[in-house]
Amino acid sequence: MYKVLVIEDDETARKQLAKFIQKERFEVIQAENGRVGIELFRSESPHIVLTDMKMPDIDGMEVIHTVKRISPNTDIIVFTAFGETDTAIIALREGVLDYLKKPIDLDALSISLGRAKERLVMQEESLVQPTILLVEDEELPRKRLARVLAKENWMVIEAADGEEAIRIFNVAKIDIVLTDIKMPVMDGLKALHKMRGINNDFEAIVFTGYGDEESAIQAMRDGAINFLKKPVDLDQLIVAIEKALEKLYLDRALKYRNREVELARQIIAQITAEQEVIINLHNSVVKQATDFAQRLLDAIPMSILVMKRDFSIVYVNKSLALTIGECPDCIDEPVIEKMGQMGIKNLTLAQLAEAVTNLYETPGTIEFIKTGEFSYLTLTLITIVGEARDSYVLVAVRGERPR
Repeated sequence: MYKVLVIEDDETARKQLAKFIQKERFEVIQAENGRVGIELFRSESPHIVLTDMKMPDIDGMEVIHTVKRISPNTDIIVFTAFGETDTAIIALREGVLDYLKKPIDLDALSISLGRAKERLVMQEESLVQPTILLVEDEELPRKRLARVLAKENWMVIEAADGEEAIRIFNVAKIDIVLTDIKMPVMDGLKALHKMRGINNDFEAIVFTGYGDEESAIQAMRDGAINFLKKPVDLDQLIVAIEKALEKLYLDRALKYRNREVELARQIIAQITAEQEVIINLHNSVVKQATDFAQRLLDAIPMSILVMKRDFSIVYVNKSLALTIGECPDCIDEPVIEKMGQMGIKNLTLAQLAEAVTNLYETPGTIEFIKTGEFSYLTLTLITIVGEARDSYVLVAVRGERPR
């Protein structure tokens, strides 16, 4: 279980955050101020740090600098008050993963934690064990199904009726809900409706008896991904769960990528409001401009490269360098093959050549190359002014992360 350090001087807010983070399947350590937080970071080595920006004595920015100095790869999420967006974006440029405005939106916090967990899973090449809530009032069939599902390396939590299922759902992070429709106390449809009101980050499969077809259709309208008739065919059930998990992971990945794109836009908007990106490299400002350009590209939480028209590469930012190397000479088949490790699928040199040609023939445009359901390349021109005025292609790479 991954460990999260929460640094917040407001005790009530800190305890509420800790309770929610525990529900998200993390171990939580709490610190009441920045000084204690840094001490706990040194002694406990948490995987993720959540910190308020405004605190007495040691503020959030000092926490960020200390954590990054000790452990550069530790992901940090910061909390900001109203009107502190500029400070938050500065923190992003310092290497922070995400920021959340107060009062904290728990759905947004779940997305931020999900992004951090995704990165940890990728680094460790580990597998995430999904949690299934099995709701069935008949004990023998429920126990039998639970044993079968546990053999698939899925965590199974049992509930005997809808009310018990709601109580469990309130305190546990659930990925898949398997529920009978007809049950005493509270039926499956009503239970699912209440769960959707709590959060919508799960998939549901319902079991139906003879004559329950209308209820099953209503469950599908309410968001269930599938329904199975009783007695349940075990092979069909396992396939249905695998498909539900695939959809759930894709939906979560899309939320993570959308958030990353939004953060990138905010960083760029703060740095420059110009529609054309011009980097001045006259001798008197070479170092300052070069440093600025590198900070800009490294700060963007996307994979970025800059290349010439002939595909020779002049710059690769930190995010992409982790996958393809510090700075290859050019984009060729081996580099494209390495991009496959981050989910870039079916990309060809011919596609790149066509997009680059279009950019030079129609300046000021943006080219997109779709390389998968959620992966794509975005290409635009930047101008570097030195002894001559030269145009280069900036390529933003958005891959599909492996699960």
